Amino acid sequence: MTLKRRASQGTYIVVFVLMLNGITTPTVFAQQEAQWHAFGEALSIAAAEQRPIFVDVSAPWCGWCRKMRRDVYPELMPELGSDFVLTRLNRDDNETMHRFMGSMLSSVRLAQQLNIQSVPAIVLLDSEGEYILHLSGFIEADKLQPVINYISTGAYKRQSFERFRSQNFR
Repeated sequence: MTLKRRASQGTYIVVFVLMLNGITTPTVFAQQEAQWHAFGEALSIAAAEQRPIFVDVSAPWCGWCRKMRRDVYPELMPELGSDFVLTRLNRDDNETMHRFMGSMLSSVRLAQQLNIQSVPAIVLLDSEGEYILHLSGFIEADKLQPVINYISTGAYKRQSFERFRSQNFR
């Protein structure tokens, strides 16, 4: 047994014991397991792996953003983590700079470039960083699930979301 595998099993045992004692929840564990990348890194990974990009756009003061991270994303994490490259963008950050489509943009300007006017928001980009769509406001997991599937299956290239949803989510 490799050291990495032993460490992984140890992590699961510790989390299980903590859950039994009421110290943590599966949601907390799912958030810790998520692979969130810096925006530039996400663009590189997406291009190399040919996976779309899921951008969580939020602000530090936003309670609904925290609720999305705490309650919605963990529920969808098996698909999000395997089908998308995950990244986060602080819509209020004027300091951090990102290279996007040949320009250097602050997080604030990048959010504007991605059509974000309010938070929480989700932006979905293709593997080359091209804009597909964005969603604004708090969205429950069961409402977000069809959108995730629509993008991850590539159905957005062939048909409308309404048609996809009617055929796959009755």
